[in-house]
Amino acid sequence: MIPTDAALATRPEACSACNAPLDALGRCTKCGAVFGEAYRCPLCHALSDVEPSTTLYYRCRTCGGPRIPPTESPVSEAEAVLLRSARSEQLRAGAFQAGSGFAVASGVLSLVITSVVLMVTTPAPFAKFAALLASLIPFALSLFAWRRAKSHRTALRSALQQAWFLAASRVAASAEGGQMSAEALAKALKIEQTRAELLLAEVSLQDFVQAPAELAARMRVTELAEPGELTTAAQATEADAAANVSTRKP
Repeated sequence: MIPTDAALATRPEACSACNAPLDALGRCTKCGAVFGEAYRCPLCHALSDVEPSTTLYYRCRTCGGPRIPPTESPVSEAEAVLLRSARSEQLRAGAFQAGSGFAVASGVLSLVITSVVLMVTTPAPFAKFAALLASLIPFALSLFAWRRAKSHRTALRSALQQAWFLAASRVAASAEGGQMSAEALAKALKIEQTRAELLLAEVSLQDFVQAPAELAARMRVTELAEPGELTTAAQATEADAAANVSTRKP
């Protein structure tokens, strides 16, 4: 990925459309045009702004694929891979959903035609059964396509969650002192503060899991003992302590 300094250096000093000044990331403060590599879509590679989406959080205005809002730090390669995976799952889910709808329409049409034919003719009972069974095949295909679309939508949500987690980790790591509040993260990623708090909690948990050796041991878990054994051990400890005190006296 292009470093931050190089990305900012490639953008012009002013908007080429209205000659208005640009903000720190390369967005025109007047007409909204975008310039510079900070707005480069990792999917279609076009210089394009992002817009809110009900299913993708944010999407590219050019290709419609999932995007993470531009920040001062560039999108990592791992984030780009996850976004491409999410885009693939998005297209597959859309294709299967369209196929499911087409199969339902075909099944309804087939069932209507079959019913009309059976009403005006007198075929054998087995032929009637075979015709009705054949008209139900599109409905079975529609159910199969709908389930596949559902599975791809689940994979899409999973890839998006991982991409946004990596984005939150990147933005939090680039903050001064490595500490960032939920309000600052929400402003940087253009999300609600509640969601920013959840992302920061996931980042903190990941840091906790990846660095267990730095944590001091505070508790030791042992097997439970009988009450009598615990009393005897306590008395022995008190006796040893008293003996140590008596030996230290002059």
